[in-house]
Amino acid sequence: MIKSTMIKSTTTTKYTIAIPSYKRSTLIQSKTLKTLHRHGIQARKINIFVANDDEYKIYKAAIPKQLYNNLIIGEIGLKNQRNFISNYYPVGTHIVELDDDIDDIIQLHTRTKQQPTHPKQLQTQKQLQSISSPLSKSANYTTPINNLDLFIKKAFKLCSEKQAYLWGVYPVSNPYFMTDTVTTDLRFIVGPMWGIINRHSDDLILSIDEKENTQRTLQYYVKDSTVIRFNNISIITKYYKTPGGMQETHGNRSISAMKSAQLLHAQYPTLTTVWRRRKTGFPEVRLLKTGKRIKI
Repeated sequence: MIKSTMIKSTTTTKYTIAIPSYKRSTLIQSKTLKTLHRHGIQARKINIFVANDDEYKIYKAAIPKQLYNNLIIGEIGLKNQRNFISNYYPVGTHIVELDDDIDDIIQLHTRTKQQPTHPKQLQTQKQLQSISSPLSKSANYTTPINNLDLFIKKAFKLCSEKQAYLWGVYPVSNPYFMTDTVTTDLRFIVGPMWGIINRHSDDLILSIDEKENTQRTLQYYVKDSTVIRFNNISIITKYYKTPGGMQETHGNRSISAMKSAQLLHAQYPTLTTVWRRRKTGFPEVRLLKTGKRIKI
């Protein structure tokens, strides 16, 4: 795989938040904007991208100006809007893209057995290790992220250190499956929350709406040989169920998803397989292991 151009700047702590939104002028206020405000993110960092003039007027009238910085007319369609956002910002900009229906951003906590008041009372080293070892994964739990602003800055700093251009979070907000690790191999970067160090590059242009998050993951991995995922951070949202957004433009999403999945598998046959979820039958793309999984 070919390495991309080295990241030039590793010192900036500035970033911008871009939220593509369609027919959700009310929902975005009660979901993502409320979440960002609750976590102390300043409105001057937040830009909302809408599809057209009509949507602009609706959002402008509905959303109090103190909740965001700029309202920007982009393009209709998720892939088109994602591509527009990348082209809108200069190369090197640190961009966090968020969906407009995020209920919260959470972090993992792992429980451990409580240390005794007097460790000297233990008879063996084996007993000491047992007392301080993690409990079963069923004892893990999550809480709202402690400091979202600091997490975002650390995520971009780590990208600079590892010569990565894309970072993301764990796709499922389930503490049983989450782990207290950060990995740099090929792992799915879920669409509702991710960050990039921006580039204007033809091989990073999205061509599909369904599975655009999988396409982006594969594009960045092939280009850079790495993507960073924080497996101890996740988002609370309702996949495929919230009115507005892609539900408004894509009819039967299962059919579109299968076409996209087959296209991605044809393009990346050694990195993907196609499967259907057991309960819903919804087609998905599984990313294959790419060697040693590095934990940071």
